[in-house]
This record gives sequence, C-alpha cells and structure tokens, in this order.
Amino acid sequence: MKSRRHLHTAVLFLLCSAGPLFCQEDPLSWLNAARRAAHVAPVFPDALLSETAAGWASRLAAYGILTHRGDDGSTALDRYRADGGTEVRIGEILGAGTAARRIEEAWMASPEHREVAVSPDWTHAGWGSARSGSSLVMVMMFTRKLVESLSVERDADGLRVRGRFLPVSARGGLLYNGLDEVQPVEWDPRSRAFLFFLPARSLEGYLRLGYRTAAGAFAVTNTITLPLTSIRPGR
Repeated sequence: MKSRRHLHTAVLFLLCSAGPLFCQEDPLSWLNAARRAAHVAPVFPDALLSETAAGWASRLAAYGILTHRGDDGSTALDRYRADGGTEVRIGEILGAGTAARRIEEAWMASPEHREVAVSPDWTHAGWGSARSGSSLVMVMMFTRKLVESLSVERDADGLRVRGRFLPVSARGGLLYNGLDEVQPVEWDPRSRAFLFFLPARSLEGYLRLGYRTAAGAFAVTNTITLPLTSIRPGR
C-alpha cells in the first residue's frame, strides 16, 4: 500500500539524455515529437480528455499520491465516461517531478509508459497537471475515435444518434438499445454516415453503437449511458 500513498519520485528525476526532442514544454508537442521519432502517426488534441486528466491530476496532487484507481475502484475509463465521453478504450499515464520535461524523460525511460505514449492505437490525447508541494503531477490520457462528428440528441419524441464510421471495414451500422438491436434509419455505404432514431418509450439505460464487418462481426465504437447528461461531439 505504501506505493499508492507517496509520489514515485525515484524514477522521475532523470537527466535529459535524449536531447531536445523529449524536452519540449507543451506536452502534446512533446508527445507527437516522440511519436514521430517512433514512426507513429501524431494524435489530435481532445478537450474532454484534457478536462478529465486535469481533474485527476488535481486530485492526485491534493492527496499526494500516484494511482490509476480511485478510492471506489474507478478507472480512467470510468472518469472519462462520467465527464461525458463515449469511446470504449482509454489509456492513461501518470508522473510527478520538478518539471514537465523531467516527467516526459521518465515516461520515455519506462518501457511500459513509452509503450502507451507511442502506441499506434491512439488518435487523440489530452493532458492535465497540478502542483503538489515542489512536485508537478501530470496526467496524460489517450483514446481512439472510430466515429467522426458523433451527435446524440434527445427531445420529446426520442433519441437521435448520428455520425460517420471512420473504419473502412464498416459494412453497416448497428445500435444496441439494452439487448434490442436497432437498425439505422439512414445509412450511406460510401461515406459510412448513419442516423439512428429511438422512440422515447423504447429507451433503455445503456446504448452500444457500432458496425458490422464484412464477416458479420459486431465492432463496438461507443457506449452511451442514459439518462443523457453531456455528450461531447466527435471531431
């Protein structure tokens, strides 16, 4: 339990041996420089990920700990969902040190942290930081967005879910309303744009959005918990 209660500073105060590439002040600029060096596509900034990361950094700094789990067992994905996120996969790395560049150096020196930071799976990232005494606590979060311009709108008639699947393997949209399959009322096979409508009387508490592949498999892209609170539109 001791490792959860104290900042892990031992691995964080490293010399900047990697040169200026990994010592940039903007964490996302640093991240994309690191990804380019690893021959991986850069990520786009995401405001919701940054909001969630900043909130967790503030909490960690206030309690003087580094941990991925909340007192109630919640995870980074749980925190992201609570803030209105709908993506199904989230990555998170944490660090503390005297400055951002020291933390970035430590992340690159750690095989586990580096694997997350330069993973080709991610398309978006966000970050947040907070002070804990003389130490800076940083949180960086990652996700992969599979739907462009996701919009979830609810009115008296029901719920409308629209957007466009980015994977070219999408052969048809599908929405699970609880255990019930819902087919799109609009589907464009060329652009993979979709529109689902669910009457108000039929709404369950949990929605899973996804698509069918050519082999007939269902690939989930987003999950939506009702009652609807705050759904952020995708890029």
